[in-house]
Amino acid sequence: MNKIFLIALFPFLGFIVDVDCNSNFSCSSAKSQGSNFYSLVISLDEGIADNYEFELYDLTTGDFVEKKSAYFRSGMEMEVFRGVKPSTYVIYFSTSQCNQKKSISGKGIILQ
Repeated sequence: MNKIFLIALFPFLGFIVDVDCNSNFSCSSAKSQGSNFYSLVISLDEGIADNYEFELYDLTTGDFVEKKSAYFRSGMEMEVFRGVKPSTYVIYFSTSQCNQKKSISGKGIILQ
């Protein structure tokens, strides 16, 4: 009987886990005054309040640049990366509720 219950409940568990992965971030850049470096400001447009991990990758060189952790709740924005040189980047995020990495601004963030 317990096996039948687990088989019937299994599809719903996948849906519940996926719901927690529906965070939506946006990113904007600001050039540091008097320098050639940028700051990246990340906003949680929609999602759960949690501590998020952010990974910055340079798409031009293919290198991992930096990893940061920050607490966000919906509607909150924060400068997460500083001193970022001009290039094309992608930022991946994950959380304890959903460790599947997702990208912010899927096409990349271009800083020129």
